[in-house]
Amino acid sequence: MKKRNLKKQKWKILGVDHVAVAVKDITFWKNVYVNLFDGKIFHETPDANPDGPSSMHLCGIKVGEFSIALIQGIDRGEKSQVTKFVEKHGDHSFQHIAIAVDDINAALKDLREKGARFLTDEIHERVDSFGPIRQIFSRKFDINIDSDEAPFFEFVERPRADGLFHSGESFSDDFARELYRDIEESAHKDDQEVFVNNMSK
Repeated sequence: MKKRNLKKQKWKILGVDHVAVAVKDITFWKNVYVNLFDGKIFHETPDANPDGPSSMHLCGIKVGEFSIALIQGIDRGEKSQVTKFVEKHGDHSFQHIAIAVDDINAALKDLREKGARFLTDEIHERVDSFGPIRQIFSRKFDINIDSDEAPFFEFVERPRADGLFHSGESFSDDFARELYRDIEESAHKDDQEVFVNNMSK
């Protein structure tokens, strides 16, 4: 049997940084996580795209060691991508999983070489009180679903002051704006690319 020529991967997955959950009523679900699970709200962006025809409300909640980004659509002149997502998949549906990595440059290079595709060419960079955060969003998973209705991955690299992995709790207005903008641009281009094609070959 011929041996596969495998290179050692130069990056590691550390864990789940957060999950984004699309909801019909963000106030209801905030109360569920705060009152039922003793969650703590650590960030809120009431309007991620205030000058646009549609937007979303984002709320970051820490439940134990797990971070959740609740998102609700804001419909003005157009229906929000988050509203469409909920209509497609139901209330409290998982829009994306953010995967924490130790080296996002190495991860991106490796994944692209293996055929993975992303919404943008460049990594988003921002700074919080702990230091620089770097993130990028993948293409959708399913070619038969529009970009603004399809689940996807986020890859994120965060500073770790104590050298240990912690689920993310430093969302920002910039994070919400970039997420919303990237998906809008992909949907408006009628983007038919998916994250990966058939990997069984």
